[in-house]
Amino acid sequence: MKKLYLIVIFLFMAMSVSAQHNHNHSADNTLNTTEVNSEHSLYHLDAEWTDHRNETISLTDFKGAPVIVVMFYGNCTDVCPILIQDAWRLYSSVDESVQEEINVLAVSFDTENDTPEVLRKYAEYEQLDIPGWYFMTTDDADIRTLAMMLGVQYSKKSDGHFAHSNLVTVLDEKGRIAQRVEGLNQPMDDAKSTIESIMAKLNK
Repeated sequence: MKKLYLIVIFLFMAMSVSAQHNHNHSADNTLNTTEVNSEHSLYHLDAEWTDHRNETISLTDFKGAPVIVVMFYGNCTDVCPILIQDAWRLYSSVDESVQEEINVLAVSFDTENDTPEVLRKYAEYEQLDIPGWYFMTTDDADIRTLAMMLGVQYSKKSDGHFAHSNLVTVLDEKGRIAQRVEGLNQPMDDAKSTIESIMAKLNK
């Protein structure tokens, strides 16, 4: 009986250590966002991007309506799926008529692994290979420039994973930052109101 009790205690301690390790792993991978200039338009960036449909696009293709932007990488299995779902929560919170007008850009900063084919499989796995959603990438320099303008920090670690900021951004019709939601599983009420306000102004 005593032996069984010791085994139970050992298993409990092992599970506690494992849980603490996983918690710290996520914490170690999180970087704060940086300040941004909300008057600068991201549409001044003239880079060409390739999406998960293997189509070439530019950021100016999305001007004229609000855009939701999130930066992630495909091999992230802990926080990035939550971040993508946060973008989905925001997107799906607005009326369907608004969803038809806005776009979601999920930008990968893992240029080594996240090819258009990989991003296509990722989009399909997340059930987000749908109109208005673009999983996209380009070269390192242009991704870094976009991240700086969004206030997103990311850094590749020795194990091939990335430490990065967790941020959902809403751009206005001119590509300026209108709202930022930092962190995971955050309320999207303010971001939703921002999108609806922009659309109301455009539809006057």
